[in-house]
Amino acid sequence: MKTIQFGSRLFEPELIIFDKDGTLTDFKKTWIPIFEKRIELIIEKLGIDNLPDKIMADLYKTYGICGQDVDAFGPFPYSTPWEDEIIFATVLYKFGIPWQKAKNTARYCIEKAEELLDRIKITELYYGVTEVLEELRGSGILLSLATADLSSIAADILKFLKIHDLFDDIVGADMVENDKPDPEMIHKTVNALNVDIKKTVLVGDSIIDMEMGKRAKMGLVVGVLEGGVASKKDLVQDADVIISSVRDIKVI
Repeated sequence: MKTIQFGSRLFEPELIIFDKDGTLTDFKKTWIPIFEKRIELIIEKLGIDNLPDKIMADLYKTYGICGQDVDAFGPFPYSTPWEDEIIFATVLYKFGIPWQKAKNTARYCIEKAEELLDRIKITELYYGVTEVLEELRGSGILLSLATADLSSIAADILKFLKIHDLFDDIVGADMVENDKPDPEMIHKTVNALNVDIKKTVLVGDSIIDMEMGKRAKMGLVVGVLEGGVASKKDLVQDADVIISSVRDIKVI
């Protein structure tokens, strides 16, 4: 079994499970433009003349977004598509839009924004990620993805980025009953690949990734700072080690 260096920690894993957005791919470059497009479409579809600024401000506040700053404890880094629908609809209802109309509008605009921007094609890997994954896979270590995204979209993104074949398993939010930070995603992957959870590492950028890994009682839980919305102080409670980027993962 190969020894892998995760920053200051050495570990001999059978499997490394990665989060996607904010860990392997640039979270803000993907999701802030999509969020802005969703709001643009909502205002346009509802034809609201007297409330657009107030609705826009309320949505930004509700999601914990201020410019390029994102609240690590807010919903934006973690919400699933169906949770986004409810959050958007709730804000619209607060401004007098009937609930069913608010839900239908939110669902349409969430789907349309991704179609117009083609999220798959605007997703970018952080520098050096491909090389790290190739080195890990070449050393015989299993790799998996655990993401709040839909599994089919996550797979298409990995294919577009030409790293799909480096992964042995992908688990999306639509494949489990309980989303992060519940450890169900971890257990599903570990069972599918038949590995010892104590020889499994989780690498993620968010506080819920860290909590999920700790609750799963994994061998090592690694927090990543590059591009994520959480600070070292946010991650350190549940992480075993904090690294600056995925590039700090090296085969020894």
